[in-house]
Amino acid sequence: MVTAQTATPLRSRRRGFATLARLGIATLIVGVTTGLAVLLLVWIVHSLEHLVWGDEEGPFLDGLAYPGTWWLPIVTVGGAGVIAAVGWYLLRRFGRKLATVEQGVDGARMPWWETLADTVIQVGSVAMGASIGKEVAPRELSAMASSKVVRWFGLDARWCRILIASAAGAGLAAVYNVPLAGALFAVEILLAQLSVGAAVVALTVSTIATLVARPLVGDGSLYSVGSVEVNASLIVAAILIGPLMGWGATSFAAVTKKLARFRPEGWKLLVALPVTFTAVGALGAAFPLILGNGRALATAGFDLSQPALLLIALAVLKYVATAVSLGSGAIGGTLQPSVAIGAALGAAAAAGWAFVWPGADGTALAIVAAAAFLASNMRAPFTAIALIIEFTNTGFDLLLPIFLAVAGSLAASKLTSRESLRPFAPIDPARP
Repeated sequence: MVTAQTATPLRSRRRGFATLARLGIATLIVGVTTGLAVLLLVWIVHSLEHLVWGDEEGPFLDGLAYPGTWWLPIVTVGGAGVIAAVGWYLLRRFGRKLATVEQGVDGARMPWWETLADTVIQVGSVAMGASIGKEVAPRELSAMASSKVVRWFGLDARWCRILIASAAGAGLAAVYNVPLAGALFAVEILLAQLSVGAAVVALTVSTIATLVARPLVGDGSLYSVGSVEVNASLIVAAILIGPLMGWGATSFAAVTKKLARFRPEGWKLLVALPVTFTAVGALGAAFPLILGNGRALATAGFDLSQPALLLIALAVLKYVATAVSLGSGAIGGTLQPSVAIGAALGAAAAAGWAFVWPGADGTALAIVAAAAFLASNMRAPFTAIALIIEFTNTGFDLLLPIFLAVAGSLAASKLTSRESLRPFAPIDPARP
């Protein structure tokens, strides 16, 4: 005989199982939706790159040959500036207000068509050579799509927030084939909290999205590096280079953030963005490795394929080109540009360190420097470490020097930054 006292726990269990089932189905659908969103953006990037730059393989952008004529980067990147300026001008003047990923996670409405158009403009600009990161676009599109999905399941606000944050992290995971880093991004940066439930959902969504996107993204690491060796020389070099990367990253973050506050609007955007992109294209005509999101320059750093002095010059030019592009009204990220700057400086430092204490692996030091620079720029050390490890597929080989360099980088950044380097307080200049 079922009494009133036993009926209440039974109903409670049933409601709990029903909620868990809805959450499981929502997690699966959000993961698939995120993977499909990334597939769309990756297809746009690859199609535009091959349409504009050709099909020959080489060290440029995503593995293409250098531009065949000197004027092509000027025309292409300048043209990207015109298209992007007109697109963003129309969106800001006639479209509904766009919400950032952080605002979407907190429950703000992310308009469908405006967000889609914004993300297509972002990745299209990168494909045409603009010196900005492309990682903001998949995060935005994934967060927007998932925010529409979660409302179908009647989940409470807490689980909706976790699912939207997980989708944004999974967008990053899927576009670069970094499932662990994507989950950490959601937990460390967007949610700023660690719980078993959030971790399970974030890991699941990142894994599903990464698998769905693999037909175009592939299942390999973003950078192909050989085996690396850790020795005493590398350890000491990591300790020394960490603070240097921290100071550089703090400067980079501060400059991009400050310039973002003075972004041109209205007709000024229609002038500033094309002029800036054309100037970046002119620099790219002479130094093609500074164009795009930074993958080509980072590869040159990891491969040690350029002279040390040229790598330093390219790092400085990438710093300037990215900061000025974001300050002129472009929307994009600084993740891959940060990796590129850190890798180039680390490879250059390795050449000099060889005269002081021979034996340190140059590629290893470039990877360590990239991790240290990225950690301070993102203000998210665990995500940065996971990103670099998954980007380069080095596993646990470099954990000790990376940890030491990142710790030194964060300490130096905290000492020099006007804003306290609090946990879970990332800098993102992509939005005002």
